[in-house]
Amino acid sequence: MRLRYFIDYCYFDKAGCFLPIGVWIHNSVDGAVDIYYPDQESDEYWDAMFVINRLVESNLKAPQDFLEFHQTRAGYRGMRNAIFEVETELGYDEFMKRTLQEFIERESHAAAD
Repeated sequence: MRLRYFIDYCYFDKAGCFLPIGVWIHNSVDGAVDIYYPDQESDEYWDAMFVINRLVESNLKAPQDFLEFHQTRAGYRGMRNAIFEVETELGYDEFMKRTLQEFIERESHAAAD
């Protein structure tokens, strides 16, 4: 399956930098979208859930430019990286968890260097 995604980042004063906190995915073939945030108490998680719930409640498919639109709408203390496109056999949940973990590990290695 072909997925498009971006990573959501938040600025943490204690760390003095932006850190990855979540991932948004879009399957442009069937219009499905999903998010994954390990911290489901965060404001960023609830903001993302609001977007997803609006689509579900309206029974709408996400348009082709869904990620592009939301990429520019990061919160005041956040940012979203480039949109990536990949081919994967993983289910949505597994893909999002692995992808976010890879970005977290990459960021921690970069900070250590």
